[in-house]
Amino acid sequence: MVKANNAEKDEASSGPTFSSHDVINHENQPSRKAITKAPDGLYPKPIASSFNTFQIDAARRMHMLTINSRMPPRFKTPNSDPRDTKAGQSRHFHDEKSSESRSPDKNEQSTTDKDVQVQVPAMGCDDQNCQNPRCAHCGAVIIPAPAATFPFKDTPSISINDWEIYTARKPILTKEEIEHFESILGVPVPEMIFGNNKVEVLNSNKNLHICFNSLDALRTVSVDNKDILKVSYADEWFKSRAKAHHNDDDVLMEIIKPYDWTYTTHYFGTDLTVPEGGFVHDDSYTIPHDKLTKHSPILFFDDMTLFEDELGDNGISTLNIKIRVMHDCMLVLQRSFVRVDNVLVRIHDTRLYVDFEENLVVREFKRQQQDYDKLVKSCSRP
Repeated sequence: MVKANNAEKDEASSGPTFSSHDVINHENQPSRKAITKAPDGLYPKPIASSFNTFQIDAARRMHMLTINSRMPPRFKTPNSDPRDTKAGQSRHFHDEKSSESRSPDKNEQSTTDKDVQVQVPAMGCDDQNCQNPRCAHCGAVIIPAPAATFPFKDTPSISINDWEIYTARKPILTKEEIEHFESILGVPVPEMIFGNNKVEVLNSNKNLHICFNSLDALRTVSVDNKDILKVSYADEWFKSRAKAHHNDDDVLMEIIKPYDWTYTTHYFGTDLTVPEGGFVHDDSYTIPHDKLTKHSPILFFDDMTLFEDELGDNGISTLNIKIRVMHDCMLVLQRSFVRVDNVLVRIHDTRLYVDFEENLVVREFKRQQQDYDKLVKSCSRP
């Protein structure tokens, strides 16, 4: 690699564009010294803050490496014509390929060797909107899509037998969309709300369709005055304000429209359609963690935020959702995390487990809460 001083770099940037390979190896090309001694007026005067040729070429090469690394190789099918650009885009996969890539134990072998029908994108998805292919090496759906650009507008999907899973990750809501949400909810929305993000799980044969989205989650936020938390300095603030304005009749020291400003949600998903009889309440049943903890290849994984708010610099409130899909089961984890500084920490978890082999759906909802000081003390113990 040729190193040049600052004067040579500035002069090189003003002349014709040559890459480092061109300047060094081609004798018939003008040398850098000839360019630097060009007569006045032949080349424009270089700008001190401009990029030189080598920086531009390096940036171009790095960009091409990044783009090429994100483009997966095409899936090859037996008897496919290499001239056919669509021949390698196989939509159906069997577990034998993924099981050959590693050596699972006996329990895992019996699961991955079953004839599971995997389809990407999902059966009910429009190919024009689903641009997330499967990796040719591990078989997992590539998220974000190789052709994705900022801001992400991904709509990946996958089908396992009769089950269809869809997710959507899109930019933060616009001003017009926020006003529409607030007109529906009647309360201000969080500072950062991704109202178009969602997770959908459906099975048409079982008449089951469950969706997770931010609008329905915010509908469960309490508007009862008794559920409103106060920050650590709220009493002092009210007392100081009341004392300063005790003679002012135009100062209103009350909440006009109460709502839970921590955005604590009791949302466990939207049941668009459910089988006759719905879910059966059974606290004795637990999600089979043995299936979730074994080393099964993950075919689909996505992680997204539905909304987030910093609570006026008094803590944080987030609603996040994760999903992972294997050959035999899948799990959706939605977590509402609330931290009010010096007051409390609160976690509401919703898990949706689907067993593809038994066509079993389990939904679990857990609430956890602890005072801030007690939690800090328990964490600081030796």
